[in-house]
Amino acid sequence: MFQLRNSFSTGSLGRVLAGLAALAGVLVLAADAAACTCAPVNLERDLPRADGAIAGTVLERRVDGDRAVYLFRVEQVYKGDISNRVEVETAASGAACGLELGVGDRTGLLLQREGEAWTSGLCSQVDPSDLLALTDVEDNTLPAINWGGYVVGFLVLAIAAVLLWRRRRSYSGLR
Repeated sequence: MFQLRNSFSTGSLGRVLAGLAALAGVLVLAADAAACTCAPVNLERDLPRADGAIAGTVLERRVDGDRAVYLFRVEQVYKGDISNRVEVETAASGAACGLELGVGDRTGLLLQREGEAWTSGLCSQVDPSDLLALTDVEDNTLPAINWGGYVVGFLVLAIAAVLLWRRRRSYSGLR
């Protein structure tokens, strides 16, 4: 009869299994610690909780240790007393739920007030059009140019100038 001999003793098998379990635990915990996890923004729920809300474009990003400060050109204020430029503090890394924006990027943000500073993060970032759709604020984009109006206006001014020039000539001829 053929007999299979086990090269592992019961104690060493237990140590291997315990080591594998520990390794799996470390990997699972490391994955959670290295990434930002947040629920999707629900503007109907989250906008009333926010101290401010803007749509803007990043002008500058400064990093100081584990904090970053973004300077935004504010295109539209949806909530809060915010001027046309605002500095927003956040974590420096996206893994710590900090904003991950480059200069020139346009975004919508829900803001919190911490003392004199505005703060935000990855979990408070929204599409600017979503803010516009939820609020009664009009979009601040420039209207389309009415070229027909410009042409008609210049024609009216040209005709008026010609008529005034002709009338002036006729009056100067009477002297």
